Amino acid sequence: MSNYRDIDMLRTTELYVARKGWFKPVYTLTDGQFDYGRISCAGAFTRTKNIETADAKFMVKPKGFFGKTVEIINQNNGEVIGSYKKNGWETRVALEMNNGLTTLLKKGKGFFSRKMFWTDDQNGDYIEINNCGRLHKPFKIKFDPNAVKTKLPLALLTLIGVNFILIKQAQAASAGI
Repeated sequence: MSNYRDIDMLRTTELYVARKGWFKPVYTLTDGQFDYGRISCAGAFTRTKNIETADAKFMVKPKGFFGKTVEIINQNNGEVIGSYKKNGWETRVALEMNNGLTTLLKKGKGFFSRKMFWTDDQNGDYIEINNCGRLHKPFKIKFDPNAVKTKLPLALLTLIGVNFILIKQAQAASAGI
């Protein structure tokens, strides 16, 4: 956990996600100098992903065999800290955290938009995830400057959003779209 810098020390509002590896890729949230978190596969044939931030290690795991509900579990104490429900091919998902935070990941305006936004009633659109389509730097992240000053778990929310987009891309690839 000490390998990652706390998102509160962020001096810019733009980050990107770097991909390393081919068969078991690792996605790192970085600004080019410091790393703020990462997503890695938990095993070879599992849908479980590990998310590491400066605060803690988390596991994103589908609940049950069909996995419509996805749980976010704190690996330090094994407690479920939040969950969201997948609705087939829908591009918006509501994340409910146990600390009372309810936020929505929604697609940007336009049919061919590659942008996803974390939004809620208090902060508006506070994280923008732009899918660039590149192999080594597939995502650009922009934060609302006011959101960096709040106590939102920005690194965790960003990596959950990137994981959701990666799952949707894998579904589209397997369906042949």
